[in-house]
Amino acid sequence: MELSKRLEHIASYVPVGAVVADIGTDHGYIPIQLVLEGRISKAYAMDVARKPLEKARDNIRAFGVERQVEVLLSDGLEGFRTLKAKDPHAYAAIDTVVVAGMGGKLMERILLEGGDLLEHVEHLILSPHLDEGAVRRTVHGLGYRIREESFLREEGKPYLVLHCTKGKESYRSRFEYRYGKRLLETLPEEYREYLRQQLEAKRRLLEMLGKTGSAGAARKAEELKEEVEELSRFLHGGTTV
Repeated sequence: MELSKRLEHIASYVPVGAVVADIGTDHGYIPIQLVLEGRISKAYAMDVARKPLEKARDNIRAFGVERQVEVLLSDGLEGFRTLKAKDPHAYAAIDTVVVAGMGGKLMERILLEGGDLLEHVEHLILSPHLDEGAVRRTVHGLGYRIREESFLREEGKPYLVLHCTKGKESYRSRFEYRYGKRLLETLPEEYREYLRQQLEAKRRLLEMLGKTGSAGAARKAEELKEEVEELSRFLHGGTTV
């Protein structure tokens, strides 16, 4: 099996020997590949929809990893409750949770609603689409620190991956939460270019808002102006971190 660039990048953060729960597993590619590579020996492929789970089950059988990868119908982390009641030792062994391929607001809801089920989980590997700042705040609120964060493009689309581990941490500013303190510190060229594109898009939006004349647009423009100034200052040699 050959994973896409994005899935391979996500999988690379899973520690060797981990027991993994892949939330929103879809076709089950990440846990299957990790088992095939010999990096893990136990995983749970979890999804809220039956159809993707059936596809995952078919793939698991096709690659002969039924003993290592268990399929669970689960809304977010709720399947952990069933597993905890059925097999407390298996529940306690899960030390890594992967959540990818969904919007940041949905990811935030999943983490908050299942926060009490993360008691034994040392690693969160997250790849949100949009609303990344909300996810970063949620991670901190749940008692995790963002150990690593990376940016990549696949077929022209931007993706973020966060590797979080147990520990206390908070950021000083909205800017750090919005754009990611770790990425702002290391600032790989691909991410710098992404920020430049974001700045130009926000400037165009600010110009459009200035032409509408409504009170709502004026409030939005004021908020956006502050963000544009922060981003411009950062990209042109100033510092906000």
